[in-house]
Amino acid sequence: MARSEKTVVWFRRDLRIDDNPALATAAKEGSVLPLFIWCPADYEQYYPGRCSRWWLKQSLAHLGKSLESLGCPLTLIHAEDSTLAALLESIHSTGATRVVYNRLYDPISLVHDDRIKNELSALGIPVQSFNGDLLYEPWEVYDENGQAFTNFNMYWEKCMNLSLEISQSLAPVRLVPVPGIENVRGCPIDDLGLESSKDEESSNALLSRAWSPGWRNAENMLDEFVSYGLLEYSKHGMKVGGTTTSLLSPYLHFGELSVRKVYQLVKMHQVNWENEGKSEAEESVLLFLRSIGFREYSRYLCFNFPFTQKRSLLGNLKHYPWRSDEDRFKSWRQGMTGYPLVDAGMRELWATGWTHNRIRVIVSSFAVKFLQIPWIWGMKYFWDVLLDADLESDILGWQYISGSLPDGHELSRLDNPEVQGQKYDPDGEYIRTWIPELARMPTEWIHCPWDAPSSILEVAGVELGFSYPKPIVQLHMARECLDDAISTMWQLDTAAKLAELDGEVVEDNMNNIRSFDIPNVVLKKELSPSASSIDQRIPSTSGQKKKLQPLEVKAPYKQIIQDDVMNASNMEDTGSTAKLQASRKRSSSDSAFNVPSCSSSLIMHSQIHDPNSCLVLHSDYLQQNADRNGAGKVEDNDSEDSGTSISRPSKRAA
Repeated sequence: MARSEKTVVWFRRDLRIDDNPALATAAKEGSVLPLFIWCPADYEQYYPGRCSRWWLKQSLAHLGKSLESLGCPLTLIHAEDSTLAALLESIHSTGATRVVYNRLYDPISLVHDDRIKNELSALGIPVQSFNGDLLYEPWEVYDENGQAFTNFNMYWEKCMNLSLEISQSLAPVRLVPVPGIENVRGCPIDDLGLESSKDEESSNALLSRAWSPGWRNAENMLDEFVSYGLLEYSKHGMKVGGTTTSLLSPYLHFGELSVRKVYQLVKMHQVNWENEGKSEAEESVLLFLRSIGFREYSRYLCFNFPFTQKRSLLGNLKHYPWRSDEDRFKSWRQGMTGYPLVDAGMRELWATGWTHNRIRVIVSSFAVKFLQIPWIWGMKYFWDVLLDADLESDILGWQYISGSLPDGHELSRLDNPEVQGQKYDPDGEYIRTWIPELARMPTEWIHCPWDAPSSILEVAGVELGFSYPKPIVQLHMARECLDDAISTMWQLDTAAKLAELDGEVVEDNMNNIRSFDIPNVVLKKELSPSASSIDQRIPSTSGQKKKLQPLEVKAPYKQIIQDDVMNASNMEDTGSTAKLQASRKRSSSDSAFNVPSCSSSLIMHSQIHDPNSCLVLHSDYLQQNADRNGAGKVEDNDSEDSGTSISRPSKRAA
């Protein structure tokens, strides 16, 4: 093909050279303008937190050096008005003939991308998008009825039975800059405003000691994990202390690492270990691949059910009586609940922007089950403080934990923090690290200081209610309140369904009335022979499985991103150099989330919702067997643990 195209390569969360379909296609077909646009207005209420912005800045600098070495600089633009305006100005400044980018699947990006594509297309500017983030596109996987899955196990089983061809594409050897690239009004990276001078001098300096952002470093981290950590992954993944996880999640979030590369490398090692007779590797490999599946599933759910960023997938939970208690929310955020493992996790999260997935599960479950805090409050707080904050993964996680998904935790499940502490931190070292007030507590009592004799507390220097808080809620009261809330939900849900039937109810309908409301989305593709096999398609919705209460799940984007995508081969990434840093602790965030005002250093970028509106929200955080490793969240298989759950006879609607 003649090298005649002048292409804008629009970078977002695909900050790598290898296995970057958009960049590779543009490089093969002409000159390129690599472009990154920072437009805070695009993020709406999900403006990234400080730790996340720090990572983004370092990753952009790393990418810029790589592109420069290939002969073409990365142009950075701080857009005050809109991303579209910045794109148009860049196109006009260079005479670019088209725009290419890799797809994103969260609801906010889908809306923005569709608007931008339509505007550019209306002006006669071709736009092409590519799959640079997933093994399977969200519209490619559906059940025998052509509908979207709402059960992870069924979804992942179907994925594993689909053919998957991964063809590796090397990074461009050389890039030709578009003529007139110097006319584009870019800015230095510091002018993007990703971090303040105060952040740079203090907290962010600590992050650079623990982490090495950048696509080359991501490749090295992957090699390190697969070579030395994967074989023991199933054994060590449950430990909340030490380096027991892959640490790949931030690299995957920012697209510094290709999930296809991860999958292929793991499968290659699996084959090698099988040939060597290492049967113990099978469990670890399957568990890690399952965690990749959860990351895929998070995109799948958000694409096909975009309302899940605001409300539960299960329609019944719109009646759940969440407690919009700002004081309890503050105690949870500050690690002052009186439950040591929960408090240790929240303090680590605030201080470093990171915590093991097992801890994330425990603190999230405590928030939505013990305190009955609206799940969206917790999700947005995580978004604000986590280094690896990922909207799709966090939506899946928080919905899972609260029972807002068909295959999530049972609504009545209530895990005992004391039992969890004894299981995941048996020696209490994790708690002592993050709660210095309890550093001298004997191991026997460190998970339940409220039960310790007064003589033990005195020797340990602990005065409950003064030096360390008493439990914010007693276990038996949490159990009773949770059961009452579930009972109230079913009563309100039943009343709403009966009202829709105008009082005409027969006994045969009652079982259906008391069932879960699961929306249906039709995905089965109807492609004409001339259609591209990788055109993005938006699902149509068929309403509700339960006819008694159809859910309005309207296709919000109506054929968003009907791209004229090239029939290019799938690309797989290669990587490069960097160090693996065992320590990966980082500092807190001072960004925004749309929930009640947080403690001192959080800057609110959006207005607080009416607390009463939070009663229609639902909560859930993915509890899983390992950690939020590079692939995202991992499944919890603790659900049957005896002694972990606090039970009481369930009170359902009569």
